Amino acid sequence: MKGSWIFLIYTGLVCASSLYHNQTSSPLLLVLASLGYALTHIRSVHTFIPAQLVVQLSLLVALHAASLSDWCFPLYLLHMCKLFYGTAPFRYAFSANAALMLAYALISMAGRPFSWSTLIEVVFTAGTCLLLAFMFRKYIYDIEQQKQLLTKEKKHLSTHDSLTGLYNFQEFHKQMEQLVKQKEPVILVLIDCKDLKSLNTTNGFQGVNKILRQAAELLRIMFPDALLICRYGGDEFAIVLRSDDMQETVNAVTQLLASEFPKLTGIEINFGMACYSRDGVNKDDLIVVAEHGLYMMKRESWLKREEHMLRSEKLRVVGELASGMAHEIRNPLTTIKGFLQLSKAGDYNIEPWYELIMDEINRMSMLTAEFLQFSKPHVTQYKIQSIQGCIYRVLSLLDSETTRLGHQVRFEHDDRDIQMLMDQDKMLQLLLNLVKNAFEAMPEQGVVRIRLFAAGPDAVIEISDTGKGIPESELDKIFIPFYTTKDSGTGLGLSICHKIVQDHEGTIEVESVPDEGTKFTITLPTSGTNDLIEPYESSACTTISV
Repeated sequence: MKGSWIFLIYTGLVCASSLYHNQTSSPLLLVLASLGYALTHIRSVHTFIPAQLVVQLSLLVALHAASLSDWCFPLYLLHMCKLFYGTAPFRYAFSANAALMLAYALISMAGRPFSWSTLIEVVFTAGTCLLLAFMFRKYIYDIEQQKQLLTKEKKHLSTHDSLTGLYNFQEFHKQMEQLVKQKEPVILVLIDCKDLKSLNTTNGFQGVNKILRQAAELLRIMFPDALLICRYGGDEFAIVLRSDDMQETVNAVTQLLASEFPKLTGIEINFGMACYSRDGVNKDDLIVVAEHGLYMMKRESWLKREEHMLRSEKLRVVGELASGMAHEIRNPLTTIKGFLQLSKAGDYNIEPWYELIMDEINRMSMLTAEFLQFSKPHVTQYKIQSIQGCIYRVLSLLDSETTRLGHQVRFEHDDRDIQMLMDQDKMLQLLLNLVKNAFEAMPEQGVVRIRLFAAGPDAVIEISDTGKGIPESELDKIFIPFYTTKDSGTGLGLSICHKIVQDHEGTIEVESVPDEGTKFTITLPTSGTNDLIEPYESSACTTISV
């Protein structure tokens, strides 16, 4: 009875108005027509049924003829709109509405004296009613079309990716489940675009979106017979293919994705595949196998990239070392060549330049030896030994040079004998280089302070001087091979020190204040057996001056 109440109300109003104004010639017929018409609306059906429609329209005409009231006009208009709104075909609805308006016009004319103005008025009213009903149908039709369009668009957005137009993640799982249930031989391919996220910094997200759209369109072209193509994630795609010959299909897909796809898009990809029913008989098993294959290909690609980067870094370092070595050797060779050319041109005795030539030759030998020591792998002899012992050995080796230069060396340490796993020869070389550098940094008599103490599981060695210091702009360069500010230096001393510290899994840091001095801080891991060793000194803190 939904919506029928309005028909019942108007029917009662028409009947009451006609009886009240004595417009009807047969009150009994009016009442019967009203009751019959009302009963057809109590159990009204909205679908198109010709018999019910004929009965309702016939009773409406009978009601109008019995009442002779213009109040029936809204009932005609409601019926016409209902016919156009319902599911009846347009030609039937239009024919029924035209017949209804013809009946309205005839009954209206029968109840009035004939005149042309009355005829025009009735015809105008009937035509206007028909036009209004038609406009109502067009309006409802447009609304329905818009509704269907929105419903279709909503369904498309809920199942497709808005950027690429492919199926989205949820729809992929739904359709994949249905394909597996059909038990057809299919191959699942998961694709991951490499380094696509890094392109955001160079191309911007709009550029990356364009690449994703191009990749999606290319997948449609390359796999026109695919059962399913979807955007599986941010830069991942999934393809499902029917396969009668599994191995042939796998080879064809591998060729397309490994070779053709990167050529056409300019981006490298990783991919993994899973075959039904070889790798699984349900959706989840196939996805796990395909993701594992994708992960293994990613891992292999990452390892190759790391290997390439390591090789490139090695080549870069070798190139820098070779360039520095060539530059350093070229200088003494130029000097020797010049002396020999002068001697030959003037028939001079080479003896006056003998010392200079030998100095240059010795400098080349020293440079070559240090370069080999820096770059050539060497056999190390690691043993647990005392750091204090190494420092005492350094002090004894430098005793004569310290006295000759007039410097002082002060060694401060606590009463624990700190032990570590070390190559003693390399540790001696490290300490000797740093102390000698401190001597060279002090043009006048100065003090070199060596301080040793434990800091948790590490041992810390501080070597400071009172020299002229290192400018702040040069602090970052002092460990670079062949970088030196000395006239006779090779630039490999501190690089060798840095390498020795690294070989012992330690760190070396430098602090410097111009005209006040420089301090090197070396942190090295201890052996963890320090509490079991007899201390060298019995006092809480011992200072040794040389």
